[in-house]
Amino acid sequence: MKKLSKILLGTFFLMILLSTITSFNVVAVGDPDDTVEVTGDTYTYQYRTHTDTMTMFRFKARTQLRLNANVNLDVNFDCEALKIGAKDFALEIEGEGDLLMNMTCTEEQKELGLLMGYTYQIRNRNRVQYQEGFVVKLECNGTFTKARLSIGVTNDNSAGQWAYYDEATEEWVSVPTTIKDGFLTAEVSHFSTWTILMPDYTILIIGLSIGGVVALLVIGSVIYLKKRK
Repeated sequence: MKKLSKILLGTFFLMILLSTITSFNVVAVGDPDDTVEVTGDTYTYQYRTHTDTMTMFRFKARTQLRLNANVNLDVNFDCEALKIGAKDFALEIEGEGDLLMNMTCTEEQKELGLLMGYTYQIRNRNRVQYQEGFVVKLECNGTFTKARLSIGVTNDNSAGQWAYYDEATEEWVSVPTTIKDGFLTAEVSHFSTWTILMPDYTILIIGLSIGGVVALLVIGSVIYLKKRK
C-alpha cells in the first residue's frame, strides 16, 4: 500500500512538472499595459522586449489588436477598421530571436473565396459558415516556438472555431478552440491566414424538419389505420 502511494505521489508531481514546462509563458489576454491610437489603416511598430506586457493598437477607435511577445518584434500593421468594426483580437508570441512580422486584417478575403454568409466544406467534411467579419493574415520572418490567437467572444461566435487556409489543398482547416477569459482562443504553431468559422446548422435544421414531417406522417397513418379497424 505504501509503495502504491509513493508511485501515485510521484506521478502527481511529474504531471505538475510537465505542465509547468509545457505551459505558455507569455501573459494571458487581459487589460493592456499600453494603448496606441491609430487613426489610419496602416501602422509600423518596433516592439522591444517587454515580457508579460501587452500593448493594444486601436484602429480608428474601432478594431482593437492586442500584441504580446517575449522577443524583439517589428510589426507592420494594415487594418481596414471601418469595415471590420468593433473586434478585439489578441496575438501572443513566444519566440527565440528577433522577429519581423506583417499583420493584415480585413473583413473578407475574396482571393480565398471567404465572403460573409458563405458556406464551406472543411477538411473533416463538416459544413461551416463565415460570419465573423474578421480575417487576419500573419507573415513572419524569424523563428517562433508557439503563438496564441484570441478574439473576443460574442453571442454570435461563441460556437466558432479558429481555422486557417491551407494553400496546398486550397481549403480551410479548423483547429482546437477554447473559450478562456472571454476570448475564443487557439494555440498555433504556424502563421498564415486565420479566421473564425461557425458550424452550419442548416442541414441539421432541414434534417430535423424532414424527421418531424416523417414522424407526423407515421402518426397520422397509425391513427388512420386504427380508425379503419
